[in-house]
Amino acid sequence: MTTQKLRGSEKLLSAWKNRTLSEESVREIAKALDESPAQVLAAKVIGGSDATGVQLSLSYSGDDVPRCGNDILFWFKWHHIHGGEMRPPRIIIDGTPFPDLVRMELDFGVTRVGLREDLNLPGQLNRELGLGH
Repeated sequence: MTTQKLRGSEKLLSAWKNRTLSEESVREIAKALDESPAQVLAAKVIGGSDATGVQLSLSYSGDDVPRCGNDILFWFKWHHIHGGEMRPPRIIIDGTPFPDLVRMELDFGVTRVGLREDLNLPGQLNRELGLGH
């Protein structure tokens, strides 16, 4: 019984310690964005000065489309190291059989607010494809 209490308290203390993003973890995300061919359409920090998560909306077009997999791999590795909710990436692909445009939303850390409220997804996607005004 003591072991169970200890394990529970260790989990609680670990969750408390990891409740906010470290500067190092955010720098890792920034470095990955610098190395990525993706265009960052939106970025949102959740939690204010005690940030718990980051949401990104990324766009890939042309020859850069296949490289979106590298960013998904980084997302997996980041969560393995830093933890957080692993909400599946939201991916929109335009063009079949060969994608011309890929939009991807990634959540890092703990996010509970959707990024979609900040984006006019259909309107913006139409503009990117040259279909809208």
